[in-house]
Amino acid sequence: MRKQFTLILFILTELQCVVHSEVKTDSIFNNANQMAKNQQYNAAINEAKKALISDTIRGDIFVFIANVYLWENKNDSALMYIQHAKDTGYHRNDFYEAWSNILLKNKRYEDLLICCKEAEDQQYSDADDLFRKRLIAYTELKYYDKGIRLIEDPVNKKYLDSKKTSNLYSYLLFERNTNIFSVHYYLNMLDNANILQHIASLVYTKKSGENRFGIAANYVNRIGVNYFQGEATVHLKTGAKQYLYFNYGYANKGSLFPQHSGGIEYYFNFLFKTDASFGGRYLNFENINANIFIATAHLGKFIYNSWFSVRPYYIYNNSNSKNSYTLVGNYRLFGQNELDYWGIEISSGNSPDDLYSTTQTGGFNQLAAYKIKLEKSFQLNRISNFHIGISFTNEELVLYQYRQRYAIETGYQIRL
Repeated sequence: MRKQFTLILFILTELQCVVHSEVKTDSIFNNANQMAKNQQYNAAINEAKKALISDTIRGDIFVFIANVYLWENKNDSALMYIQHAKDTGYHRNDFYEAWSNILLKNKRYEDLLICCKEAEDQQYSDADDLFRKRLIAYTELKYYDKGIRLIEDPVNKKYLDSKKTSNLYSYLLFERNTNIFSVHYYLNMLDNANILQHIASLVYTKKSGENRFGIAANYVNRIGVNYFQGEATVHLKTGAKQYLYFNYGYANKGSLFPQHSGGIEYYFNFLFKTDASFGGRYLNFENINANIFIATAHLGKFIYNSWFSVRPYYIYNNSNSKNSYTLVGNYRLFGQNELDYWGIEISSGNSPDDLYSTTQTGGFNQLAAYKIKLEKSFQLNRISNFHIGISFTNEELVLYQYRQRYAIETGYQIRL
């Protein structure tokens, strides 16, 4: 009887210790949570680690520490502690939410897909969050077809009600569809003469991996005379957010168009959402024995959903040893994506990059022009977009005598 009493007393004592230990652990953990809410992250981590001393298999505490490390951008530590949580067999909703967030932040997209599959098997409650993270992983891994098949499955159509998911779907289609067809039309009109100038181009671009290859047919009707030019372009990726652009154009018996034209430009991005480029152009007007050399560069900057850029040109005409300068400034306000924006362009100078300023006399090296343009681009659907712009130019007809030019431009692009 005495042995039985001693055993019962021992069990009760142990249970009391366990309960006391759990109460103590919970109290310390509650303190850590409060510290985290007050953004006292280091103190919160230290306090949570104290709680683990008394209970080394509390998966929720490991998840908490992993989250706090993530908030501090200490991603390696976050990965280590979420693995500790996994090792304890803790598989609740907060674990899968934290694990997927940490993998996403660390750009471990293959592991993120594994996490999403496991979370689904464990009946993770936030299906919307899980679906969106899968799409992000497919997008970043360039598994465009897999992402599109996932969202086009009839049972998943409901997720398109989410704006973020809808935008991801559009981006997947945008990247997968590698055949790009574009048509552009410009109409120029002068105020002092009944002269209309029609400019049109038809462009086909093929995306191959990270590179693009294109061909274009350009047409101008000026004072009842037709002019044609063919062009080829290449965009070669040379590194992360870097590429080289090449261009060559030919016009038989060129007059309004140069007979031969070519260009090369190097584009790159650097810190603080800034993009830049530098390069050159060459125009050969064989009929007037003129060679035009152009040096150009650009600097662009994103601030939230706005983009500002400036592009200077230096133009040299070897037939008369004349040089000139052009400066172009752009501002764009973006909406849902890069194809949805309002823009304004202001330029001073007279660059041969503007087709209408390329005349048979090469006068662009001597005459000035001041231009302003308002433009709007928007998506028609997930695979096509439309662009329209209007512009006003005050340009020299002869030295110190100006005329006004009005123009409207439209463009349509579809990706198949």
